[in-house]
Amino acid sequence: MRLYTIIPKTIFIAICVSFAQLIFAQAAQNADTQSYRNMNIDMQVVYGQYNDMLSTVNLSQEQEGFVYLLRTYLKKSNDYGYKDDIFKNTSYYQNRIGFTGNVTASETWKSIFDINVHNDSYGMAANPVFSREEKDNVILDWKNIVKYSPSFEMFYVIGGAQYYHRLTGTTTDGDESRVYQGHGQIGGEYIWSASNRFKYSSTFYGYKYEKYKNDFFCNNEVVDDFNITKDVGVTIGLNADFNRDDHWLLGPIIGASYKGFTNSSIVFQYSYFMQPFKPEELYLQQKFIAPMYNLEPARIHSGYVKIDYKMNSFLNMQLLSQTEYSNNFYNYVTVPGDVLTATGIKSWVFTNSINLVMNIVPKVLNVDAQYTYSYYHAREHITYRPQHLLAMAVVYNGVKWKINLSHDIASSVYTSPQDDTKLTSRVVGYLDLQRKMLEGFFAYFRVENLYNNRYYLRENYPESGIKGLFGIRILL
Repeated sequence: MRLYTIIPKTIFIAICVSFAQLIFAQAAQNADTQSYRNMNIDMQVVYGQYNDMLSTVNLSQEQEGFVYLLRTYLKKSNDYGYKDDIFKNTSYYQNRIGFTGNVTASETWKSIFDINVHNDSYGMAANPVFSREEKDNVILDWKNIVKYSPSFEMFYVIGGAQYYHRLTGTTTDGDESRVYQGHGQIGGEYIWSASNRFKYSSTFYGYKYEKYKNDFFCNNEVVDDFNITKDVGVTIGLNADFNRDDHWLLGPIIGASYKGFTNSSIVFQYSYFMQPFKPEELYLQQKFIAPMYNLEPARIHSGYVKIDYKMNSFLNMQLLSQTEYSNNFYNYVTVPGDVLTATGIKSWVFTNSINLVMNIVPKVLNVDAQYTYSYYHAREHITYRPQHLLAMAVVYNGVKWKINLSHDIASSVYTSPQDDTKLTSRVVGYLDLQRKMLEGFFAYFRVENLYNNRYYLRENYPESGIKGLFGIRILL
């Protein structure tokens, strides 16, 4: 069996075994009441229409010198449909595993280990060329923070990633590709005084491809943050970036902040930097793709203004306005086989967003909302990126009932860089109802696509109509 098929399964089995050992070890230590109290478990399982299954586990525990968090997410479905129409070859599964461990080895040394596994498989509906897409992504990070003195500390990071993609062919042999990535980082912070701190970092990424030239990227950054007055801060720094496909880039980092307002603060920043092509991130954002791995890095001028506002405990608000110019913005384009790949174009990107958190009744009823307006100025249409995007959730946390009503609302998106064809806007609602039956035990009912709207995230690939699922949640 090949390495790329072994790694995710091996990691999954190892984590499951460790998880089981941990549970049994914990059960054997019932006398250790304090240790038990430091463990938190949140598990939910629901099953329903189209043989859908959704399972999540969040396990965390804090012991002396060690804190960890284990996260799992599995969602699967058989062929789904809309009203009385079942779409053939639309079955899928999505699997996520994450583990973060934080070890405090001494008063001056802390070590953090992080692993994330991302595994997907999607049926490709009526596509005449390909029948199924599979993706695997594994990312490892090990970070060590060492405090050499009260005013000086350094960090060291080493890690890697693997991205695997496969299209199963019906009329062709299909397509298969792998990427291996390794990275390292070293940096530190020196506090000159209460009003002046100096930070630096050096980062390296290396990529190994099967059918393309290997690639590497390095970034070096030095930044000095200091206060002119009690409320006015200034940031001055320098980027020094290099990529195998480009020359050295030296760019400034300039910023200012003001914290003199009673309930708010404001930050301005401008920077000029090189953004490397990271296929293990870009190609996870879309389904049904044919990856290209020879894209060049982008040189980006970026400026933003951020305002944070807090009105007592009722309202938290954040406003962000960002303008970027990229000489190599990654745009999606459809290629033969009705799959997407990415190409680079010059583009201005204007983004304005607002985040609201309203605690209507503290710890009982709150509303979270995020609205984003994006405008792109380029010689062609920017595809599969909505101009208006709203995510909103109303959460009720009562003694017996827990209710979560959320919405995903997006405007229409272009599907072609040249043509004016668009996917229509979408309004997708989700309703989660939980009824407390026993202490820590809840009956769980979930509805997806609450309004039974017919919508598409990708042209020619329909999403499911309304779904109903029922199960349990255990919260300890």
